[in-house]
Amino acid sequence: MKSKATLLTTRLIRATAPKSGPDSVVKFCMFMVVIHLVSLTAEYLLTGQQHMAPGMRFLVTFFSGAPFVWLTLYAVRRSYLLHKQLVAMASTDVLTGLLNRRAFIAETQARLAEDVPGYVLIVDADHFKRVNDSFGHAVGDLCLRSVADRLREITTPQDVIARIGGEEFGIYLRRDPKEIEALGRMLCAAIPVRSDDACESLHLTLSAGAAETRGGESLEQVMRRADEAMYCAKERGRAMLVTWMAEHVACHQRRAEPAFSPAAG
Repeated sequence: MKSKATLLTTRLIRATAPKSGPDSVVKFCMFMVVIHLVSLTAEYLLTGQQHMAPGMRFLVTFFSGAPFVWLTLYAVRRSYLLHKQLVAMASTDVLTGLLNRRAFIAETQARLAEDVPGYVLIVDADHFKRVNDSFGHAVGDLCLRSVADRLREITTPQDVIARIGGEEFGIYLRRDPKEIEALGRMLCAAIPVRSDDACESLHLTLSAGAAETRGGESLEQVMRRADEAMYCAKERGRAMLVTWMAEHVACHQRRAEPAFSPAAG
């Protein structure tokens, strides 16, 4: 019940909130007309007649109701803008300005429900811990923003791009296989990072895994396959995109096996 009431309130605020100057005038006039009609109806129902001329009645309604209508519209608009700001903050990664993990999952799940073939990419910055350890977190943050810029450069507004954790990014897009290969070359090309805090020129590279979506498959399953392909890209030398294939399962399993320890016998 509470969620339905909240949803209804949100829709009401969106519908009544003025979106621009002309929209404010239109909605102000609409509210004043409604108040005037209600006033006329109430007077007639209570007394059985109209005691004032229509023009005089409208002036009384206007001067008594206009300040309250204006204040109400102002408050609703402020609530609408605040709601938009809170929604944006809840779905945006502060450092990069991309969507965060929660928003990426929600948006991509909505796209998957359309049952149109697409690809999910998991992208990871190579040797990122080494960058943080050598140059500090300020340079590391600059690297992450540079990665976000690269993702914006090679994608379109119809694609979904997000920072889904640490130095890991997610992309959902609809392309044919040849376009994915070309996208991978642009994505994984070295990214120059310029910073006064770094004593030397930095060139960051990315490793990425892509998995094509399948009908009836959950987003979690697609992301798991893309993640397996990304780790195979790491094992093959980094700075490349690998599209998931069946053999990547074995690759992933070998990576998960514990290393042999002589001390353990």
